[in-house]
Amino acid sequence: MKDWLPEDIKAFRKRHNLYQREFAELLGVTREYLVYLERGVKKPGKTLKLFLECLEREFKRKEVKKRGDGNLQKR
Repeated sequence: MKDWLPEDIKAFRKRHNLYQREFAELLGVTREYLVYLERGVKKPGKTLKLFLECLEREFKRKEVKKRGDGNLQKR
């Protein structure tokens, strides 16, 4: 499991052009808690880390689909 550092969490949010409130809502946490995560005051627990990994995979999948990557085969 990836160890989500404060800078990783913030970079993920910014890379996907999300406001803190939007990202917090996606994660199921308050905006204040997200601020603590991004500043390193709090560390994400196992469940939140797993959820971040799921979100990361989902966003990557959507990016590939959006690009229409010709290397993918239909099943």
